[in-house]
Amino acid sequence: MNLLVDIGNSRIKFIQQDNNGLSGYQAFTYDKSDIAGSIGQVWEKLPEPEQVWVANVAGDEVAEQLVRWVDLNWHKKPFFAVVEKQVSGVTNAYTEINRLGIDRWLAVIAAWHKYGSPACIVSCGTAVTIDGLDDQGRHLGGLIMPGISMMQKSLHKTTSAIPYIKDIQSSAGLASNTEQAVVTGCTMAVVSLIEHVLRDMQRLHGGKLKCLITGGDSERVMNFLIDEFIHEPYLVLEGLVLVASNQP
Repeated sequence: MNLLVDIGNSRIKFIQQDNNGLSGYQAFTYDKSDIAGSIGQVWEKLPEPEQVWVANVAGDEVAEQLVRWVDLNWHKKPFFAVVEKQVSGVTNAYTEINRLGIDRWLAVIAAWHKYGSPACIVSCGTAVTIDGLDDQGRHLGGLIMPGISMMQKSLHKTTSAIPYIKDIQSSAGLASNTEQAVVTGCTMAVVSLIEHVLRDMQRLHGGKLKCLITGGDSERVMNFLIDEFIHEPYLVLEGLVLVASNQP
């Protein structure tokens, strides 16, 4: 069994891979100052993996803590995926390839492998990212904006009268209270950007375009999107599997 791990800015997602494919997907919020405590509660019940593959956007300190835990508990050294110029038929659009987040790169690789067509790939998490893919497997670049929760927190920190409420849901139309106005406004900002980018891509690729969405807030955002998106919760991990399988 191999363990595939996607470390985001607020959550760790992982899935197990064996001869029967992928199974056992889980996600949990973690404490950056105590990775050992966070992952230990979940991973101590897992069977020891043969290999551990990691996609990490949370920085070196988090990576180092994970390496120590894996070494101490499983006596293994994790492999960290890196962004490259070309992998599995996909060409990176960035002029500085290492500035593209590994999560975005893996999602693009997985999208091309699964659909082999132009795609608009949206990830809704701590940040919202939108990436384009053409019909030749060329990454077209992308956009980044704060996620819904990050926008709410920013308003809360920089104003005196706007609270931050984590679990309130977005509504359709105008809100009748401040809390609902903030959550819905932040959600609609994300939805509007997605739809604007999508209109441009549809003009270029028409009906061939696949619209994919992933990330912790993806289902929340999907409720307000006009166009039909395919929910792909494991897209980054599926890209990680592809990269891992290509290693010697």
